[in-house]
Amino acid sequence: MKKNNRKQNKLLKSIPYIILVLSDILICLIYYILKVLKEVNFYELIYYFTSDQTGSSWDIIIEGIKTCLLAFVLVLIILLVPITHYKKKDISIKIKSNTLKVYPTYFNKHKLLYSIIILLLSIVILLKVVRIDEYIEASAKLSKIYETHYVNTNNVKITFPNEKRNLILIYLESMESSLVSQKNGGAFEESRIPELENIALENLNFSNTEKLGGGYNLTLTSWTIAGTVASTSGTPLLAQIKNKYSKVDKFMPNVRTLGDVLKSEGYNLEVIQGSNIKFGGTKKYYKQHGDYKLFDIQTAKKKEYIPKNYFVWWGYEDSKLFEYSKKEILEISKENKPFAVTMYTMDTHFKDGYLNENCDTPFDDQMSNVYACSSKMVNDFLNWIKKQDFYENTTIVLIGDHLTMQSGYYAKHKDYTRTIYNAFVNTPVKTNFNKNREFSSLDMYPTILASLGAKVDGEQLGFGINLFSGKETLIESMGKTKFNYELLKKSDYYMNEILNDNVLNKL
Repeated sequence: MKKNNRKQNKLLKSIPYIILVLSDILICLIYYILKVLKEVNFYELIYYFTSDQTGSSWDIIIEGIKTCLLAFVLVLIILLVPITHYKKKDISIKIKSNTLKVYPTYFNKHKLLYSIIILLLSIVILLKVVRIDEYIEASAKLSKIYETHYVNTNNVKITFPNEKRNLILIYLESMESSLVSQKNGGAFEESRIPELENIALENLNFSNTEKLGGGYNLTLTSWTIAGTVASTSGTPLLAQIKNKYSKVDKFMPNVRTLGDVLKSEGYNLEVIQGSNIKFGGTKKYYKQHGDYKLFDIQTAKKKEYIPKNYFVWWGYEDSKLFEYSKKEILEISKENKPFAVTMYTMDTHFKDGYLNENCDTPFDDQMSNVYACSSKMVNDFLNWIKKQDFYENTTIVLIGDHLTMQSGYYAKHKDYTRTIYNAFVNTPVKTNFNKNREFSSLDMYPTILASLGAKVDGEQLGFGINLFSGKETLIESMGKTKFNYELLKKSDYYMNEILNDNVLNKL
């Protein structure tokens, strides 16, 4: 009996220390977010915590631990030393003529209360950092923006030309127009992406200024799958605690996406990426909307392009992505059907990106060198496409999936308005409405279709406006702040008509 009591007493005595360690972990997380991410939002966290995490990169987790390890150790010492080593006397610290008194004897007597206070403060600060106040405020309000401004994607007539054009759509991880040179509208005196800058200059770039620019990053388009859904459906991915995406069988079943449209027009469809395509529900989205052929790290292993135990960064690096994509595109182009291939780069993902051993290093920091290398690889790939027989009838669309989450990279450019990169190459459609536009990834859906020569009745799909048309976007008519905020609110239309609320209510 006494032994059991001793064990219980030891367990009770250890509780404050366990709480303090938990607090320390939270403080470490706060430090990492403030130092590296800065602009993470609660909607993104909700989505990833409620969706498939297969294929997550341990490199990112390890980088997070390394980044805040020193802070973790220092905070642990500060928290634990006063209540463990100085139980019977207080400490006086003299700083010049001032004396600072520390009261570890008091902390020792009330260490459980002390540890709980620290934990609560850590939780409150963390929730503030991830902007939960924004989530709570918006979720408590009802919006009618869907009823008044959303165009049901199933009700819009889309007419393709007799000779359908091929599409190669490349999502460039965290690629911003901000990376081009200042003389052409960027944030940096020397361009970090000189080849991509020239591509945008020589082809069609939709810009928020008279120079090179791009689209705005909205809260609900600020991570990869959200940017994908927005740019291929004109519909935001509204992540709420109720929406357990990992348990929902159907991914936005009532929305007609780019894949659905192209499939109905007889296109062969394929997605190629270096990571595990299950991550974040990507596989579910592409299989249910267009029944795309999927090529990811698992496919590369099955085809014996890489060893079974191969894993770099998020899967395989971008140099291999472009190598394998050439093979896949050549194969799909041989069939007597138009094709649409979607690709995802990954080397430029935070933190600091993946620097291929063959990359040049013209800059002092790794992230800039990674961007520069990515720019060169994309340009080389584009030059390869131009040499192929199918190029004449192929439109290439290059778009960033979102702004970089490593916002600390732009610490010296706080007053610069960052936008998402885009370039439309070899499109037969011309426009005089590509400058001084205010738009987002949502507007890419009808714009991509228009770049293929397709006609969209009314020039709108979902919330997306065809930028070729010159029709005012919703950001232009409502303002970015108001539009963004309305999208964050509760919507009966969204739950009933887009997410299929009957499925969600059974969870």
